[in-house]
Amino acid sequence: MATRNAVDTQKRPEKASRTSGSGSESHRRRLGVLLGFTEEFHTQTVQEIAARVDIPVSSAYRYVSQLREVGLLEEAEFGGYRVSLRAVELARAARAGSAGIVEVTRPVLERLTREYGETSLLIRRLGHAVVAVDMEETRSSVRLAFERGRLMPLHQGAAARVLLAAMKPKERAEYYASIYSFSANPDLPGDAELTEIGEQGWAESFGQIEEGIWGCAAVIKARRQVVAALSMAGPIYRLDATRREQVKTAVKDAADEINAHLAGIEF
Repeated sequence: MATRNAVDTQKRPEKASRTSGSGSESHRRRLGVLLGFTEEFHTQTVQEIAARVDIPVSSAYRYVSQLREVGLLEEAEFGGYRVSLRAVELARAARAGSAGIVEVTRPVLERLTREYGETSLLIRRLGHAVVAVDMEETRSSVRLAFERGRLMPLHQGAAARVLLAAMKPKERAEYYASIYSFSANPDLPGDAELTEIGEQGWAESFGQIEEGIWGCAAVIKARRQVVAALSMAGPIYRLDATRREQVKTAVKDAADEINAHLAGIEF
């Protein structure tokens, strides 16, 4: 399935929206500052944050200060700032809130990885990000960027796009506006692609999170609402077209199995 750039299918917000001083815009930029910390870029200076988010250094200082006040960022020993353990607690809270679903999906993740040799994941949306609340890792040499509790973008990867497609149009528009605030040319899926994903209940991706990695995902529902995505991903050199079709079928069948089970559970 070809990925479409949102520049072709979405109307970009006016320039004024990027510089707006509104409360919602400030919230988006604060979130962008926080989500920009990754395992690779775990410690950043205010100047680096300002350049990445495309905001004045004075604004970066303000957002960093506010995030420090609520305990989400802390000053690193050798300069710069890093995410505090408070953020880890949020990821644990998300995992605890998914306990019922995790209990159901755990044996499925183990089975998929055992049978197909690739990493299986249970992904949930947390605001304007997605998080792996559970995963069964492959024992092969190639590992993925995803890890339990790590916040990832809501538009990159098959699982993220499954969850993005399930969002209400207003919520999705707010997310797109926040991404446009941080990137002049984001690789966002268009309405046609998201409609297709929503109708078919699954998606696949090639190299959206990591170069050379293919992934597929299917929706997990509880009370007729999309609550998570079941995903499997691995390096493309191990997954030719025939193998990818096998994995897609297995993931979709497993998601149907989970959905049938969750239909009889009260949360």
